[in-house]
Amino acid sequence: MMAPLPFPDLPAGIARVSLEVDRVDYAAPETSGRQGGVQAGWPLWVARFELDEVDAETADLWRAFVTRLRGRQRLFLGHDTARPYPLAARRGFAGLARAGGGAFDGAALSWAQNIDADGNAAIALTGLPANLPLARGDYIGWRWTAAGSPGGSDDRRALARVVVPAVASGAGAITVTCEPPIDTRVVPAGAVAHLDKPAALFRQVPDKSDIGVIARGSTLSGATMIATQDLRP
Repeated sequence: MMAPLPFPDLPAGIARVSLEVDRVDYAAPETSGRQGGVQAGWPLWVARFELDEVDAETADLWRAFVTRLRGRQRLFLGHDTARPYPLAARRGFAGLARAGGGAFDGAALSWAQNIDADGNAAIALTGLPANLPLARGDYIGWRWTAAGSPGGSDDRRALARVVVPAVASGAGAITVTCEPPIDTRVVPAGAVAHLDKPAALFRQVPDKSDIGVIARGSTLSGATMIATQDLRP
């Protein structure tokens, strides 16, 4: 398997991005009139990236990236380009130190997940900067390499978004509620939890995507790409 493509660093940037959880649930009504829902399969992220009119350099980068995806054949690493880092460190982690000492590069030292009776996922992280807040809409990513893959080419990712915020302790430990819960049958205990450009593996949905049109002057407009998460152990 070829390594997933990184998301392009476009000079003109992405005009709009949508990253939301897509659930496949079944209705479970009762004769009493109560309505219920039953999860069928694991929730997956669906991404939408849109470009407005952009310059020739951005157009060439974007078209080359989409072409290299070969429709649905190749994976890429997609992230929320509007929130690549936590809100409290929106420009990155340069200059931040772990509570226990040493530069903080975005990776937690350890993580754990606890699922309560209502199915809520509490994610505990250690090794963060002291008193670092994680806000609603911040992301946590997990990265690991599939067992037996050559040279680390078989990259694996998982992604969750903070829905109940918290602030790290003076020792750099924090517990936040996230959606969707992490499937620990897929994400190994040795995966690295991180806050720097948390991403998921995606495949393009070609029939819902539009490469855009090139106008006079080599500007591109109207480009939209839809992609769905590819979650694999």
